[in-house]
Amino acid sequence: MERIVRQFVAALHALPPMATIHSPPMRPDVKHVRLHATSEREQMENLQTYFLNFPQFAVTWGIFFGAGLLSFFFLLWRDRSDFSFREMFEHCVPFNVLTSKSFHMDVIIYVWRKLTDLVFVAPGLAATALVSSATDFGLRSIFADFSPLGINYVVTFSCTIVMLIAAEFADYLVHYLEHKVPALWELHKVHHSADFLNPLTSKRGHSFPLVYGGIAAGVITGTFAGLFMFLFGISLVEAVALRAVASKIFTIWTLDPLKHSHIPVSLGWFDRFLISPHMHQIHHSKVERHWDKNFGTNLSIFDWMFGTGYRPERGEKAVFGISGYSNASLQKFNTFKGAYFDPVMRSWKAIVAQVRPDVHAKPGAKQDPPTFIIETQKRTEQGAETAGSAPAAIGPRPPSPASNSGTIG
Repeated sequence: MERIVRQFVAALHALPPMATIHSPPMRPDVKHVRLHATSEREQMENLQTYFLNFPQFAVTWGIFFGAGLLSFFFLLWRDRSDFSFREMFEHCVPFNVLTSKSFHMDVIIYVWRKLTDLVFVAPGLAATALVSSATDFGLRSIFADFSPLGINYVVTFSCTIVMLIAAEFADYLVHYLEHKVPALWELHKVHHSADFLNPLTSKRGHSFPLVYGGIAAGVITGTFAGLFMFLFGISLVEAVALRAVASKIFTIWTLDPLKHSHIPVSLGWFDRFLISPHMHQIHHSKVERHWDKNFGTNLSIFDWMFGTGYRPERGEKAVFGISGYSNASLQKFNTFKGAYFDPVMRSWKAIVAQVRPDVHAKPGAKQDPPTFIIETQKRTEQGAETAGSAPAAIGPRPPSPASNSGTIG
């Protein structure tokens, strides 16, 4: 995604400065402010360039294997065990790279998305540009005599935080709907079908969500970007870059590469407003008390605000997969057909079932319920069986045989 943002920013740089067409003339009394802002704007652009060009791939795998090694040596010291290269490798990579179909599908989807994401992300980028430009133009038309306030470090920091919060709210909203709307869940289900988590799992997902998710984010963040373009005279390039820079900073702060891993790391006190790796691993769990929790990407504030936040106890296990699916049934997602074509068909059937439930009905014929209804029934039955025996918050429990999560400390 960040590679695409960089390409988008470069393309915008190549365009003529359209925003200056509607800019009101500078007033003499603000000349010194604008001259001062020029040098700070150059520094801001240099900082944005540095973060956008930072090697994300190296950061991702460096954090993943670094955390694996640190946790291994910690457990080695705690348990006073003998060192073994084989045990160290199995701790860092707790699945068979050669035989795991789930991991193979992660690799295939990762490569496919590297080749095709630009096509599916383009509508969202276009929405960002359109909404931000329209907002800026509309405000300039209404307040024609307004002169931009200029930019400084405080303004830059404030705009970055607001853009991040806007983007996080858009991500939270879309993610919540993907779990609640049957047609969207059928597409999002691909991401939850992994039975082992690794950094490549973050890209494991259907491409269609990039379209509707990007448009939603474009509308929400584009509105604020247009407001900042009007108030402070920043360009569309700078507004887009602010969001990308903020996203990368919080990706590193929240140890994002470990969110799709077997290492349950908490951020301690920061869990109150950030999504820790352990919190996101709970989101992937098919244990009944973990259903539909922790929808945030980097920030947890909206989860706590809307009652979907869940802070796991130390050592609490996550069983990866989809509720109602056996390990064998999850394997159907590990083919290109099962990950890309079948979800579209099930999503379409879910739409038809909601809009016209009798469209394929034959007189006297008994119809099979759609996949999502069967799954909902299984989830309900499983919840009924475990009701009263699973508290809302638990302490450390013995490891589940189906879980590949480890315990640190």
